[in-house]
Amino acid sequence: MKRILMLIIAVTVVCSCKSSKTANSAVATNENATEKKLQQTWILENLNGKVITEKDFSSFPKLVMNSSNFTGFIGCNAINGNLLSKGDGKLQFSAVTAETKKCEAKKKGEFLQLLRTTSGYSIENNKLYLSNQFGLTMSFKKG
Repeated sequence: MKRILMLIIAVTVVCSCKSSKTANSAVATNENATEKKLQQTWILENLNGKVITEKDFSSFPKLVMNSSNFTGFIGCNAINGNLLSKGDGKLQFSAVTAETKKCEAKKKGEFLQLLRTTSGYSIENNKLYLSNQFGLTMSFKKG
């Protein structure tokens, strides 16, 4: 009888630990998930205060943001990486990688550097504004 009681207690403890870990994991994931309003396709319009033209890139750069990562294109090069949203207008692009195909993308390096240093965002009138410690860096329209 004593063994059965000990077995029941052990099973109860193990089960409660597993459910606690699952709940804590879900909370941590939701805290870092990108807000829904960011989870769309965005097309670059302005880079460092200058309107983007087709001379700057062979096609307008695009970002497709999901809950924890992003993909996109800079000219003919695919890009991707992770997103970390800290709430209150804070956003970070990490582990940013880009293909190295040769194509007309004169501002590719500038775009990637600004993306990597992004620390904040705002959305107004269907436009996404990214900023870093020095101020506004890029603006996008919904794609």
